[in-house]
Amino acid sequence: MNRRDLVKLGVAQAAMVAVPGGVVVQTAAQATSKNAESVTVSNAQFQLTVTPSENLQCRLLHVPTGRVLAEDAYSYSFGTPVFSRVQKEGNSLLLQGSIPKTGMMIQHRFTADPANPWIEEQLGLSNHGDIPLDLHDVRTGFVLPVPLQGKQVPASWAGFKFTAVPFRRDPAGHDEQYADFTLNQVLSEQYFCELWWDETTVTSAFASEAWAWTDGKQGFLITKYSPGGLELALLDRVIISPGKPGLRWGGVGIYRGNPEHGAWLQPGESHRFGATRISAYKGDWQQGYYTFRAEMEQRGHGCPPGFNAPIHWNEIYDNKLWWLPGDQQDDPAMRKKYYSLDSMKEEAAKAKEIGCEALYMDPGWDTNFGSKIWDEERLGPYDSFTTMLQRDYGLKSSLHTPLSGWCDPSSYPTSANRVDRFGRRRMWIREKGFLDSPLCGSSDQYINTTADRLKTLARGGAAFFMFDGTNYHEECWDPNHGHRLPARREEHDQAKCRLARMVHAEYPNVLIEMHNPTPLYYGHGHCPEGQGACQGEGFDSIWGFELMWQPMQDLLSGHSIALYYYNLAYSLPIYLHIDLRTDNQNALVFWWNASTCRHLGIGGTHPDAAVRKAQKQGMLSYRRLKHYFAAGTFYGIDEQTHVHTDVKTNTAVINCFNLSKVTAERTIRFAPAKLGMASGKTYQFSSESFHRSGDTYIGEVSIPAEGHLLIEVT
Repeated sequence: MNRRDLVKLGVAQAAMVAVPGGVVVQTAAQATSKNAESVTVSNAQFQLTVTPSENLQCRLLHVPTGRVLAEDAYSYSFGTPVFSRVQKEGNSLLLQGSIPKTGMMIQHRFTADPANPWIEEQLGLSNHGDIPLDLHDVRTGFVLPVPLQGKQVPASWAGFKFTAVPFRRDPAGHDEQYADFTLNQVLSEQYFCELWWDETTVTSAFASEAWAWTDGKQGFLITKYSPGGLELALLDRVIISPGKPGLRWGGVGIYRGNPEHGAWLQPGESHRFGATRISAYKGDWQQGYYTFRAEMEQRGHGCPPGFNAPIHWNEIYDNKLWWLPGDQQDDPAMRKKYYSLDSMKEEAAKAKEIGCEALYMDPGWDTNFGSKIWDEERLGPYDSFTTMLQRDYGLKSSLHTPLSGWCDPSSYPTSANRVDRFGRRRMWIREKGFLDSPLCGSSDQYINTTADRLKTLARGGAAFFMFDGTNYHEECWDPNHGHRLPARREEHDQAKCRLARMVHAEYPNVLIEMHNPTPLYYGHGHCPEGQGACQGEGFDSIWGFELMWQPMQDLLSGHSIALYYYNLAYSLPIYLHIDLRTDNQNALVFWWNASTCRHLGIGGTHPDAAVRKAQKQGMLSYRRLKHYFAAGTFYGIDEQTHVHTDVKTNTAVINCFNLSKVTAERTIRFAPAKLGMASGKTYQFSSESFHRSGDTYIGEVSIPAEGHLLIEVT
């Protein structure tokens, strides 16, 4: 164990052992008695009653509707806890006990906040025995008995569905695929989703960051929040008795081996899992998305006030270097030919012409792919380059800085390479390519070297780093790397987040984009308790799911619809650059991504002058209205009608899209009170077709085939 692990262990053990002041409701003998007393925590929305007898009986009631959401023994897959202490602490109930014959100690806390419409639980485990505890199959949760009628759930639950948050649509899915599941499906089917760690296997557990559970009128949002570990909210089933299944939800669960730090406890180790929360709300799945977004913003994972990231021009689309076959883009001769100072000045001129605010340089600017060392011999000193960009073109400098998972590792010391369990150090075989990098991304050798190189670039004037190449490959057993043994995915992910914070500690204004964090908030904001190098904040934006190469095809096929759902669930900025060469005369690709990506990047010169003109006109409007798209509040009237609201001024813009091949005549119903704007005011629309009907404005609009219409609301 390294120093970070010791600190983390000390904090966790302190949390497990310390018993804060409160009212001891039951002692050991009382808690294990068949006649144990029930204890209740409640607020205006929920009433949770627990009875810690031979099993922990739990009954969770939604007070306003009288609907029971859990009513059976709480499910612990690792055995039945014997609770020696049941303690009421204000609005919380703390249960402490052990699992017989295992050496495992347990703390389980339930909290009902009277000021909020939610109830929360958090569970911690510690190994007080002499042998390691394998917890890879751990699953706990509330249980809702579901007596099947034939093969159908009771009528009282038939109208309810679970909708995955934030991916109702999978970016890689098809246009008819929605993550909406009935209770019957959760009880009887298997789940597949490739979002989580590139796994393609089906599972019995339905996994998502959150679930909106609603019949369209009354909803319950089930979330898992774990900034210190890779956890997801799980739904699955248990058999209560023959022919009587139960829905298991909440609690904790090891899903595909994560969180790793909770899946294997050595003697003396402890782990506190993330919090599970159930929040009540009125409305359908979409209101559940807005509820999730509000909760994440309260936790610090939202759009910073006044967010104004520079619009990027990406040179990759017009640069012949990237499109060379094989790995010739890393060939020094090809870089000298296609990625010169003069060629970058040409790209900077294009950026200035269309109205961009930064030149984003993709692979080719460094000494070799992923070295993060500016090629001064070819491009001159970096500080001179950034000065020239600002002086001559009014542009900032943004850089592609891939991490250990996708790079040419030859510029790093071999001591940073992974070591297998037999003590053999992995070496790079160039023929296998950059995705076969042997670097250990969680090694101190890699992290410290990379941090130093990034800080040098920041000192030279860099405004933005893209943390591409975040791929995890294999475990590492090197005892000199400063990580736990072995280092697996969770250690790898924590290291890349630590790297962002190390840069931000000295250069807080440099924007950092993070590829594919899981969950999406993981590594954003403040450092979780117990982790080192926490002086700086985490990353600033996440990647737009690789929807950069064929954006028109991605949009018309439905892949890019995932960006719409993301914005309903998160205001945490997304960054994406797109190839304008795929666009049309309506600038459809430009406007869709301007509407769904708070940090926008573009590139590629379209051969059609009419398309280029439409894109430039679009950029003029976008620049004028940028604060709505970059920092406004996103609302969805439907998948093809987006509203960006400035709540301070009670103004908005509406983006209307038509993805079909014929002109669309559409009715738009604009209800200010549902879109973050004040009711009772008079609103005007740049489209004269709108009229007022009560508290709603109704407009009849015509949108060209594969086109876009922009409406301003004042």
